[in-house]
Amino acid sequence: MMTESRSDPMCDGPTWTDTHCHLQLIESEFDDDEMLGDARRHGVGNIICVGIDVVSSERAIEVAAVHDRTYPTVGLHPHEAKYLDRDWPRIERLARIDSVVAIGECGLDFFRDHSSRDAQDAAFRAQIELSRALDLPLIVHTRDAWDACFAVLDDEGPPDRLVFHCFSGGRDEAAKCVDLGAMVSFAGPIGYPRNEALRDAARSVPLESIVVETDAPYLSPQGFRGKTNFPARVALVGETLAAVLERSADDVARVTSENARRLFELGS
Repeated sequence: MMTESRSDPMCDGPTWTDTHCHLQLIESEFDDDEMLGDARRHGVGNIICVGIDVVSSERAIEVAAVHDRTYPTVGLHPHEAKYLDRDWPRIERLARIDSVVAIGECGLDFFRDHSSRDAQDAAFRAQIELSRALDLPLIVHTRDAWDACFAVLDDEGPPDRLVFHCFSGGRDEAAKCVDLGAMVSFAGPIGYPRNEALRDAARSVPLESIVVETDAPYLSPQGFRGKTNFPARVALVGETLAAVLERSADDVARVTSENARRLFELGS
């Protein structure tokens, strides 16, 4: 219905985990039941529904409450960091809800600078502290801000569990992520023709440190670029990554899903 995949989960194909999507932000003729049903048919098991501000975090919690194997996160995206003083009390309260599995997405985005860099720094530090206080993993967004991001993490002390969502760096950045004990998450851009440097970085990361995501409704894989993305397409991301790594899709699905279960402390 919404995607194409070379794997057929109805024929014992691989089972994937979408570690980062925004179900609550997808504008589509399809409702959540249809989107998630399609994802299951394409071999998607667990889905992490990520918050970027107070409203989307509340909605992530609501969506996860009515859909099995869908888990919410609570966070303040760097674009929303300017609202830290206003929204922080609500973010803290939401983060303490039992169903929440991570803090974020949060971090630094110097490409667009929708919030000042000082505001981004303050919001990032606050969420690092919150993730450590609640013993929850941290979902990190970094765009054109690698040095600053690593500096903040070094200064604050990284949480025990963290993931660099939609990784966009090179081999040097990937090595630093692995040195921090972080998961490195790959999304649709791994298959974009001009992203050979990203594919080269992926080859340098141990599979035990990799997870996959869609970032739906954004960043549809090659072949669907410019169209709304859906969680079902994480299978295409995973299959592309498997080809890059010269591993079987079954192997990549199994290991990345186990990595995700460990990262977010999910059930089987």
